[in-house]
Amino acid sequence: MPDVMTTQGKDAAVKALEERRKANKGKPRINNSSLHAGSPMYFYCIGCGGEIVVPESYTSKPDCCRECEAMKKLGWLT
Repeated sequence: MPDVMTTQGKDAAVKALEERRKANKGKPRINNSSLHAGSPMYFYCIGCGGEIVVPESYTSKPDCCRECEAMKKLGWLT
């Protein structure tokens, strides 16, 4: 039998993910090529579409925001 707290947590996380997706759907995207040198880089989460801002010196492109990454580690987001 699944743990009730885990099930409630998952349900709340999935609901929050859907709300983030709806909120981020209509936002305009930033084109990194139009930014000045030294500006932070903008990427978009593959889970919810939210902005991920990292310094230009960052070495790898992030795929997910912190919230979606946590859900991915728990196996709630594929």
